[in-house]
Order: sequence, then C-alpha cells, then structure tokens
Amino acid sequence: MREKNLLLYLEHFCKKFEVYLQLWSTNSDFPSKLINSISYINNSGGKRIRPFMVCETANLFDVNFKNSIAAAVSIEMLHTYSLIHDDLPSMDDDDYRRGRKTLHNKYDEAIAILTGDSLLTESFSLLARNYGKKNPKMCANLILHLAKSSGGAGLVGGQILDLYPKSKTLKDMSKMQFMKTGELISCSSAFGAILGNTSKQDYNNMTFFGDKIGRAFQITDDLLDLSGDLKVLGKKTKKDKEQGKLTLLDFKGVDKAKIIAQDYIQEAIESLLKYGKKAKTLIDLSNYIITRIR
Repeated sequence: MREKNLLLYLEHFCKKFEVYLQLWSTNSDFPSKLINSISYINNSGGKRIRPFMVCETANLFDVNFKNSIAAAVSIEMLHTYSLIHDDLPSMDDDDYRRGRKTLHNKYDEAIAILTGDSLLTESFSLLARNYGKKNPKMCANLILHLAKSSGGAGLVGGQILDLYPKSKTLKDMSKMQFMKTGELISCSSAFGAILGNTSKQDYNNMTFFGDKIGRAFQITDDLLDLSGDLKVLGKKTKKDKEQGKLTLLDFKGVDKAKIIAQDYIQEAIESLLKYGKKAKTLIDLSNYIITRIR
C-alpha cells in the first residue's frame, strides 16, 4: 500500500513537473527543429526520480515546490542530455529509450548531439536565471555542485571509464558506475540541502543519503538489464552481457547483489530517521528504488 501511495504521489508530482520542464527547456528564439526534438524527448516520459528527490529533500528543510522546481528541472535537463548522448552509435548505440525511438533514430545524430548540448547548457542557465539575483551564493553552490557531478570527475568521466575501462576489477567498475549514475543522484539530494541553506551536517547527511540511493539504483538497473521485461523497461535488455561489460552481478552474483542493494537502502533510510514524519516520502522512495520494475 505504501508503494501504491508513493506511485500516486509521484504521478501527481510528474504532472506538475512536466509543465515546468517544457516551459524552461526551450524558448521562442530556438530553431523550430530544436524545439521539436526537445519536445519529443521531454514527452518520452521517464521516472523523474532525480527531480523528485530535489523537491522532496528540499521539503525536509521547509523549501516549497515553487522554490525548488527550477533546481529540479535543471537536474532533469542535464540527465536527459546524458541519456541522449549515451544512446548514440558511438557510445551504447541504443535504438529505443523509454519505449520510443532514441533521438538519433527519430531525427539524426547531429540533431541528437545538438539537442543534448542545448539541454546541458540551458540547465546551468536555468539555475542562474532563477536563483542568481535572489541568492548569489546559493546559486553559485548549485552550479558548482552540478558541474562537479556532471563533468570529468562525475558523469562524463564515468562515461569515459565505461567506454575505456582502466581494469576489470570490482573497485574500478564500482567507481565507474558511481561516477556515471550515482553522482547525479547524489547531487539531487544535495541540491535539497543547498536550497534549504542547511548546516554542514545536514548537507553531508543528504549527500550520504543520495550516495546510498545511487548505488542501490545502479544495482537495480543491472538486475533489470539482466532479467527485466523489454516492454516494461522500454529499452533493450541484456546489453551489458552482449557488450562484455562487468557489473556487480558478475563479481557477487544476483542474490548477493540484492542483499548489498538492500543494505544500501537501509543505510539511506537510517540517515533520514532524524527528520521524523517529514522524511516519510523519501523513505518510501528508498524502498521503491529496489522494488521497481522499470
């Protein structure tokens, strides 16, 4: 019942969120082809876990939806750019994402690359426009944190290590996965603390929470890639095995990996207990991370 309530709440959030995502992803000065490609990718759906985490962690510190939504949209714009580029023939070469043609298949590679570039650039512009005048210091912290999480020490670096792994060790594989996936999830929860102008302790706590959620999220993704339903996932399965990529499942096995994911979730939940009833939705989200089917 708690998962059902969470999913209804998440669905309600997504309906509000999509309005702002469409509004802030483009403007009338953009070429029509770019507007159309961004609209196509935005309308492809998605779990919206990252922006949901931004708004819910911000809510822990009494920051309302109106004041957290721009940060949430910026995270999703950057995440979407990363998916567009990740699907390109030069990288993972995927034909479908979220049950629809990937952008380079819908249009062409040039449009896909440039659409990703636009979303990446506009994600930082959005933060500057919405928070720069109100609170320059907070705005700078948001931009710096997003840049760190998405650049060479984060998402981009993780993508490079995925394409050109340093070694086939568990340590290097885990580092790659966290940089590629976990960093942006951790950034999402850290954004809530930054928006709330919290203490260093609360900021560290939110970063820790996001770290554990990110690691559990990746394990669940690996499990779904191995045995998930193509129609439910909306993308090709068993890609890692076909491409010879190693995951935690190769080192620990399926059963042990599930236990490790559960341990991460338990640590994440324990980090939230000090916030009392305010943390209920985030606790439910934590449990959902490892029970989801897409």
